[in-house]
Amino acid sequence: MDSLKINLENCYGINKLVHEFRFSESKVQLIYAPNGMMKSSLAQTFEDIAEGKVSMDRIFRDRPNSRAVTVDGSPILPEDIFVIQRMREPTFRDASTILANAALRERYLALNEKVLSSKTEFINILQPFFGIKANLVELELSTVFGMGVFELLRQFKDQIEEIADPVYQGVIYNEVFNDKVLKFLQGKNFNRKIAEYIGIYDDLVNKNESLFMKGTFNHYNADTVSKSLKENKFFAANHKVKIKDQEIDNIETLERLIAEERDKVLNNPDLKNKFDEIDKALNSNTELRKFRAFIDQNQQVLNELADVDGFRKKLILHYIAANRDTANHVLDIHDETEAERSAVIQEAKAEQEDWKNVLQVFNERFSVPFELIVGNQDDVILNEKAPVLVFRYRDSHGYMDLGGGELQTSLSTGELRVFYLLNIIFQFEVKRRSDRKQLVIVDDIADSFDYRNKYAIIQYLKDISEEENFFMLVLTHNFDFYRTFKSRLGDEINYQGNWMGIKGTTAATLRIGEKRDVFPQLRRKYAECNLSFIACIPFVRNLIEFTVGERDIRYLTLTSLLHMKPHRPEEGIAASADLGKGEIQSIFNSVFNLNPVCNDPGKKVFDLIMEQAAILFAHDEPDFTDLKVKLCLSLAIRLRAERFMIGKIQNVQFHDNILKKQTGKIVKQYRNEFPEDKAVLGMMDSVLLMTAENIHVNSFMYEPLMDLSIEHLKKLYGQIFSLQLN
Repeated sequence: MDSLKINLENCYGINKLVHEFRFSESKVQLIYAPNGMMKSSLAQTFEDIAEGKVSMDRIFRDRPNSRAVTVDGSPILPEDIFVIQRMREPTFRDASTILANAALRERYLALNEKVLSSKTEFINILQPFFGIKANLVELELSTVFGMGVFELLRQFKDQIEEIADPVYQGVIYNEVFNDKVLKFLQGKNFNRKIAEYIGIYDDLVNKNESLFMKGTFNHYNADTVSKSLKENKFFAANHKVKIKDQEIDNIETLERLIAEERDKVLNNPDLKNKFDEIDKALNSNTELRKFRAFIDQNQQVLNELADVDGFRKKLILHYIAANRDTANHVLDIHDETEAERSAVIQEAKAEQEDWKNVLQVFNERFSVPFELIVGNQDDVILNEKAPVLVFRYRDSHGYMDLGGGELQTSLSTGELRVFYLLNIIFQFEVKRRSDRKQLVIVDDIADSFDYRNKYAIIQYLKDISEEENFFMLVLTHNFDFYRTFKSRLGDEINYQGNWMGIKGTTAATLRIGEKRDVFPQLRRKYAECNLSFIACIPFVRNLIEFTVGERDIRYLTLTSLLHMKPHRPEEGIAASADLGKGEIQSIFNSVFNLNPVCNDPGKKVFDLIMEQAAILFAHDEPDFTDLKVKLCLSLAIRLRAERFMIGKIQNVQFHDNILKKQTGKIVKQYRNEFPEDKAVLGMMDSVLLMTAENIHVNSFMYEPLMDLSIEHLKKLYGQIFSLQLN
């Protein structure tokens, strides 16, 4: 992967962007771009390619868009893109499924969905026979047989096949096997009556003159034979059957014989007496009247009630036999996918070593108040079982493991972010096993983490970038991340993989980013560059503060250029507007131990700041990445804002007594005297927010100013300078 060329138009806010990244010269391409410029839009476009989606403009969706992304002259393949989006707000649901290889999980879920869908269809077909809700049918099957649907269909497959003509299809399961009926049927009195009834019934069907014989040929068998002969036109072909000594040559005679034999049994006086006793017992209970009506129409069921549990199973197997084609289809789908599902499970188990590596990397690199331990990996990935991870907290008295539901209330938001990092590390570990070259798009990965973990992420990305098959496009709006990552990568990236994003009116562009630390440049150029001179005011002031202290006359003098200060004769410091360039440069010379000649010593520094800020404001597209530009505009805005308010405040002594935090105290006094001046007060609140109470510029803390939007600064500058001075 030597060259990555992109040509985008109307993709999520990117009007147009054409650029070539040369990975042959730097395997990491680092882009700094403030929020809203292009960063997340670029990441989203690559994610669309990876997922096979069409990109579009986020707002103007009707605008025609295009995207062309090539690697070494050929269109990039979706499987060669790995996008790490910026951190979303973590939820416990994310945490409960994070330890899943996404591709592996999708394979398993697709197979499982196919199996579960067929099972659901089968359960819905059985539901009318049960007379209960569909979601309770599977539970009932499990309760009766002690096994799941697929095991039931497999274990009883032969028995179901033997039920050639299912009976009892008219028997509604819940009308026999509900709590109230079962309680009644299991009573001793009813069991005795059932036993007596069955005893008489057995005697009747086993008599020599009877057509039936219990356990061999009952009236159900006879009905089945009759039905089969009729459907197959047995008698129409001039065939006959012989039952005992009687020959029968037509279906009507056969059906009449069977009916007569059945009535002979069921209408026997002794049997009827026993049935009446049962009927009376049922009639004595108002809750059983529906069951009584059912028995009245299905008297033959009484013979099955001596073995209630056996009848339950028999009834269900007859239901299934009545729908054997669907049952066989469900079992076939389960068996066809079983081998592949087993292979996925084995692959999931094999990844346990990967997860051990992931957790080792995480526990060693990142700072959290717990140790992470992986749980039952195959169940986690495939069955979404908790706990996915175990959080082990230790103190001097021992340890406590947390996993599962208690994590929801026990973990802080910051702690939940660890799942985001774990997922990224795991995906890298999986992709590391592949021989394919991967383009990794990283969008503000460290944005939500504290400094220690932010630097750990930077080091991890650096280590990954050194892998042979990983090529990185790292996007960030955080200047601290940009500057730190760039320094960790070394000098090579400065010229070949270091970019600043610039959003123009018609297109976004990338230009070479910051190559060197800004402060040595200020020291070297303050005597020849007006913007460098202005930027040195807060920088040198902080150096004096750190090395000498706040009472040093040079510190106080430079402070008078960060605020509108009056003349202070007792300290020998002129008013802010009267300080000359020669005096200030002599301070710079003393701090830097240099001695360049000032080219315009009588020039008022206040006027210089205002002149340079006006030039920057008039420029259509000033360099937003140049710290000097933002410092000059910020200083001009603050000085002009203070000058306006001081001129309006009626308490003339107020200003003389401010020693620290001047801008905030001036705004407070202005608010007290002019509470109705909402428009101006709104501007002044923006001044406090955007230019900071004290503009501190040092090598540790100037990044917030770099991240500040130049458009917002220019807008605020225009508002403040529109105010009329007294």
